[in-house]
Amino acid sequence: MARSWTLLGNLESPERIAVDRRGLVAARPGSWSIDWWLRVDDDWIFPSEHGAVRQRLIDGAPVVETVIRAAGGDLVHRVYAARTDSEYLILEVDNQATRPVALAWAIRPYDHLGGGRVQNIGLDDRTLHIDGRVGVICGRIPGQLVTGSGGVDPAFSLDKTEESPKSVVCEQGMASAALITPLVHGSTLRCFVPLGASPDSDPTSKIPTASQVARGWGHHAVNASRFVLPPGHLNDVFDAARQSLLLASTGENLVPAPGGPPHAASDEAAVLIGLAECGYETFVREILISRAKRQDRMGAVTHNGIDVTSATLTAAGRALELAPDEALSKALSEFAADGARWILANPDSNAREGLLSASQILESVGADKAVRELGELIPSVVVPDTQKSDDVADINVLEMAQSAFEQLPTEPETVFAKLEQLASLASPTMNWPTCVDPSTKNGTAGAGHDLRVSAWFVRSMLRLLVDDSTDQLRLALVWPKEWLGLGAEVHGLPSRYGNVSWAVRWHSDRPAVLWEIDGGPIDLEVRIPGLDPQFQGKGCVGEELLSPIGNGIEMHDSGDGDPGPPASGTFS
Repeated sequence: MARSWTLLGNLESPERIAVDRRGLVAARPGSWSIDWWLRVDDDWIFPSEHGAVRQRLIDGAPVVETVIRAAGGDLVHRVYAARTDSEYLILEVDNQATRPVALAWAIRPYDHLGGGRVQNIGLDDRTLHIDGRVGVICGRIPGQLVTGSGGVDPAFSLDKTEESPKSVVCEQGMASAALITPLVHGSTLRCFVPLGASPDSDPTSKIPTASQVARGWGHHAVNASRFVLPPGHLNDVFDAARQSLLLASTGENLVPAPGGPPHAASDEAAVLIGLAECGYETFVREILISRAKRQDRMGAVTHNGIDVTSATLTAAGRALELAPDEALSKALSEFAADGARWILANPDSNAREGLLSASQILESVGADKAVRELGELIPSVVVPDTQKSDDVADINVLEMAQSAFEQLPTEPETVFAKLEQLASLASPTMNWPTCVDPSTKNGTAGAGHDLRVSAWFVRSMLRLLVDDSTDQLRLALVWPKEWLGLGAEVHGLPSRYGNVSWAVRWHSDRPAVLWEIDGGPIDLEVRIPGLDPQFQGKGCVGEELLSPIGNGIEMHDSGDGDPGPPASGTFS
């Protein structure tokens, strides 16, 4: 299925698992994957070859549904990660069709990136052991185990009637198996893949449902900041991208493109800043503190062999700008001073931003002498890396997303159009490979689910909604034609002026804007260029009726799509 997949994970664990566009799950990367096959009447359906396969997310969260239309209805495969006493990957198939089917969980000796290795598989009651470890725990005792070895696939033996073996051994590392179980109409069959140590107890009754897990992801996003934008594909992709961006955080570290080729330090800065700008303050703080602790005597910090000193300082500066924290600034001050010395001796493409952030941190703790000395040494210009992909046939969506963000200060309307194009290139589960075939939307190079693209996309959307990059606070840089007459809300979005909330409602052809900046300066100038370029508001709290929208522009009926912004002048 090309280099196209969707990442799954749990925020309490560093494990990240990929599911491809037909439901194949790389349960043990580099070793084995688990597929699903269905027998309908007398025929077997293999999702990897079937034409009528759809895929979607539940509520924009990393909970993936793969759907096949067969047997008089839908057969729905779900996969997600959850934690109880241990970390689990949960796979389930829900028979919403009108007829019974047979389900096979298929263990394959490869993953999305190529060949894996499985030497032995054995079934004990409901537990399938793979290479001596608990691999799969079935929700019910399988009716049949079909095995394969030496390159002979069990798909060719699914209908055999002789007694099945309980194990298979293949010295070549090509052992495979299929666990077959009846699945009647209206029933759901689950299996569980332990991602950590083998469980001490049966997880069957403890695992949350897919809907519960999706709600948990949604709560993380809403607790950081909340958006009520006019409905549409762009809004759906924005919501999913904000949630999936959390998968880049593995606790004390950051993985911008799991399963992809080596990335640059600047990628880590972009993703870490994206997390901060979304309001995921706790996750960013944990990574920054961890990296400060790992700083060596020369002042450098490395991650996976990459010098991330300036990238980490760049992100720390933006994070502290968005959420000032005196204790964290003091804790990072020595890291900033030593890191600045390292950057000056070993500059990279992030050097200037890293040094400016180090100066900002040192200034916040009163290290005025160090700030003056550093200010004389910060380079005035950094030559950007202009290297582009050699592949002209496919679209490098990572470069496209980054260039969109860089155009924001001068061409916000162009950027909005680019974001719409990016959204149209997103997969059915609303993510992007690094490079994509524009006709099939399949990934052709890089990572199959590139969180760097998500970061640039989300940062651009956030900047279009709230721009704190100048001495004015600018809201709604662009208001697309499709949004005219429709309300919108932004709640608690962090900015360097404080947490920003705003809403728009309509009085005939005149938009009214309500804004509130928590702790903002009383003389703050507020602009709404997307709706009224001439408007200039003042103060951290306000409500104004803007100029009428020009004649000849079709207005939407606010009663059909208006998300209902507050009717009074307060967000509390």
